[in-house]
Order: sequence, then structure tokens, then C-alpha cells
Amino acid sequence: MKKLHLGLIASITMFGFVSCMEIDNFDEPAASIRGNIIDSTTGLPYVGCVGDNHIKIWEKSFSTNPAEQGLHIKSDGTYVNNKLFAGTYDMCPVDGPWFPVDTIRGVQIGNNNNATQDFIVTPYVKVKDFATELLKCPESAYDTLVVSGRLYAPYPKGYNGMDMPQVREIRPFVSNNETCGASMCMSYYYNDQWRVNVRKGWSAIGDMETGEGNLTYEFRLPVKRGYNYWVRMGVNMNDQYNHWNYSEIKSVTIPQ
Repeated sequence: MKKLHLGLIASITMFGFVSCMEIDNFDEPAASIRGNIIDSTTGLPYVGCVGDNHIKIWEKSFSTNPAEQGLHIKSDGTYVNNKLFAGTYDMCPVDGPWFPVDTIRGVQIGNNNNATQDFIVTPYVKVKDFATELLKCPESAYDTLVVSGRLYAPYPKGYNGMDMPQVREIRPFVSNNETCGASMCMSYYYNDQWRVNVRKGWSAIGDMETGEGNLTYEFRLPVKRGYNYWVRMGVNMNDQYNHWNYSEIKSVTIPQ
């Protein structure tokens, strides 16, 4: 009887092992989708930072309640994915510091159609008049890079059914490569010494009719001579994502 039991166990084990070795003959996903996230205030791609925002997608071909997937948005405001299953998808950009965006339904993504889908978003806040100025400091081991900018709210009274959230903080971001933002910056400059802790609604910091901010924000950063830096300003908003609206990126070379 003991030998019979051992034989049965061995047979079951061998059957499981063989079944695991069966060849998967399903084709790998090869459908593609690409597009742009467009800033409604400029008509140009929305410029963010690596890993900040993404697009939620739901494949509706076989289920009315599918699990969501995600497509990453690049820092230049574009996205692409060429490893999806062909089908019908609903899509919506999320995680961004912008007013709510409607889901686009029924996007057809096929194996050979190279589908495209753009999205238009409206940022909470813009950084205007972003500027850098280098001050030479011969008596010091470092020079000073002055970074400044103003805020502008396209819709200070709210938009698309949502009130404008509070402005949490403003700070500069400095990087030693062309990618620059909250997720890609030099930690030395990500310091409370160089930030403005706002925590106020727009009525306390800007005009509710024109959307123009009341102040110019300025940061004085020590920089090493002989180095090249990439720098921008960011505004953090008090919504569920706490992500950043950014200025453009400027490259600054510090002479020896």
C-alpha cells in the first residue's frame, strides 16, 4: 500500500511537471498607441518630469468592469506604448496638477493601425517670467545663481466643476542633466532653505479676476564654478496627487 501511494504521488508530480512545460502559443501583445498631453493655455505639449503623471486605460473589449492599466507620460508631454493587446480602450490622463479631464471612451487600438490619441489638460498654475541671473562672488568659493518667477492661474475661480486647490509650496529644482524636476534633482538644493511654504488659496496670493500672482518669487542658490546646471521652478498644489506645475528648464553654465 505504501508503494502504491508513493507511485501515485510520483505520477501526479510528473504530470504537473510536464504540464508546466507546455508551450505558450499565444502571440505577445503588439498593438501600439501614442500621443501628446497638450497644455490648453499654450497649445503645446505639457512639460512635466519623469514619473510624475500617467494615463489610466481600461480594456473594454471583454469586460464592462476591467482592471485599470497605466501608461507613463514622458517629461516632454508625449507617451507611447507598443505592447498592448488589440482591443477597445477607455483612456484618461491622471496624477497631474491639472483640472479634471474627461475619460475618452472607445479608443480602438489594433495591431497594425498605430493608433494616436491626444489629451488636452488645463494646469492649475503657470510659472511666468522665469529667469536666471548669475552673480559672481570673488570673495566666496561659490557664485550665486538667482532664480525667479511669478505665478499665473488660468482659472482662479475653478474649472470643469472643480475649485482651484491651495498652493502648497514653491521651490527651485536644480539638476546636473537635462531632466529636471521633483523626481530628478540634486538633493542639496531640495532643501527647506530654498522654498516658499505658501499653504494659501489663490485669493490670498493673486488676483481672482485676471489670475495674475501678486509676487515675484526669488531664490539665491550657491553654485560651483566650472559646472553646468539645469534649473526650473515648480509649484506644488494641494490636491490628491500633490504634483508640480513647472516652468521651462534653463541651462546655466558657471564660468571658472
